Amino acid sequence: MSPDQMETLEQTSFSMVAQALSDYASQAVSIFREEVDQPQDIAEDVTREAIELMGLPQIHMRLYGKVDIKKAVYVFLPEAIPVALMLDAKAEKPSGSGTATIQMSQTSMRVKMLRHGRGIDEAGKLPSYIDRDGRSLYVVTVFAKFIYDVVNGAHTLKRIIAACLPNGLLQDQYNPSENDTIWRVGRNAPTLGEDFRVRISFAELRAKAPWRVQDIQIPVSDF
Repeated sequence: MSPDQMETLEQTSFSMVAQALSDYASQAVSIFREEVDQPQDIAEDVTREAIELMGLPQIHMRLYGKVDIKKAVYVFLPEAIPVALMLDAKAEKPSGSGTATIQMSQTSMRVKMLRHGRGIDEAGKLPSYIDRDGRSLYVVTVFAKFIYDVVNGAHTLKRIIAACLPNGLLQDQYNPSENDTIWRVGRNAPTLGEDFRVRISFAELRAKAPWRVQDIQIPVSDF
């Protein structure tokens, strides 16, 4: 698959996920307000329910990966393209709304960036595509970030940010060098032997391709 085709496939796949989250936004507000679970658990449940309610054309195939939701689906362009849809949900207070922390097992890109003035080039551990049962499923990775606050003891959902992380086939377009990057230093301490993590910058990703970061509207009456 060419880079242009991969870009189109990701944009189409992402639009379905963003629409599912938008359709479910009103319910998401109520669930956050009423549930007593941890916000991270609520975010995962809401994302799963939104996707299931949309009813994507599924391929009956089990996928593996370190994300919350993994689905093998068809995306029509107009031909049916098998896609390994990887979705990860996150819940954070407003101070963390500009980035999303990811593990290297959640990206097929190489992470090229500067950390304390030193160049880093770390390979992602997720493949660009998965070969199974005679089919190649192209990996599309989406993060749904639920920004909430606590008001009168209840979780109040403020924003939903959806972001589509580029496939490794698009490395040269989105992160060709350590000086041309979409990454920020992650929340890990190398001196303590913690696994390398990184944060995707929503502003930098949006500057490369505005469609890749979407603010899901919260209905005014619910907010």
